[in-house]
Amino acid sequence: MKKFGILCALLFQACMAWASGMVAGESQSFVFTDKGYFSDKPVTVHYYKARSAGPDAKVMMVIHGAERQGSRMRDNWMPFAEKNRLIVLAPEFDEARFSSRLFNMGGIESRDRSQWSFQIVEHLFDFVRAQEGLSTPDYLLFGHSAGGQFVHRFMLLAEAPRVSVAVAANAGSYTMPSYPSLMNDRFPYALDEGIVSPDKLRQVFARRLVVLLGETDTQTDAANLPKARQATAQGANRFERGSNFFAQATAQAQKLGTPLAWERVTVPGVGHDSRRMSQAAARLLFEPAR
Repeated sequence: MKKFGILCALLFQACMAWASGMVAGESQSFVFTDKGYFSDKPVTVHYYKARSAGPDAKVMMVIHGAERQGSRMRDNWMPFAEKNRLIVLAPEFDEARFSSRLFNMGGIESRDRSQWSFQIVEHLFDFVRAQEGLSTPDYLLFGHSAGGQFVHRFMLLAEAPRVSVAVAANAGSYTMPSYPSLMNDRFPYALDEGIVSPDKLRQVFARRLVVLLGETDTQTDAANLPKARQATAQGANRFERGSNFFAQATAQAQKLGTPLAWERVTVPGVGHDSRRMSQAAARLLFEPAR
């Protein structure tokens, strides 16, 4: 009963914080409840709105890893908010409501798009854009570890994500961007042509996706490294798996005779570290190449 009272108090506090719009210059949160399939799964959204953020502010959506701490991911991105006029949104997919099937895999195993959790991110963007009167038509997206799994599957499988650039960092397993063969497993570890046809895959390859890999993310016995047979077939560690994912994308794009807008970027001296990978992603997104 005491825990229930605390939860109610926190929900009330979050709702009150939202009542007059986002608070600028402070670490805050609110509760977002989607409609339809996810209407019984409210999501706490940790946010930071830069003091410099006006109607033309950019929205930076950041997705946590298996630790399920949206506040930590928000805090990782706060140093970049003021300079770049960002609204940072970090939805928290708690384990009680979002199993790894719904979070890491995005719900895609159901094959019913209405049950894919990617829509929560899209609808959250609509909600914040309307409430804050923003003019931006799209948003930036970053995910680390399990969040990297979520992000790359989102970009690979969603119908028309309004993402200008997505960064999938240090994912532990992938849906490979090719169709099942003797060398590939079945969906959801490879593509299903009924969900992503070759014509659709050409469109997917035109989306801006950065596969960001820490060069020392090479542990083979890490506690949260996916160890299913399909995942281990993709490589011994996260660095290998991400490299193989990008290599398959390159080969499949060549086979289809279509350009690949994706990039593979490695970060020297960094392993499985969400803060340092966030810093590397921010440099890619906000600092022009010299």
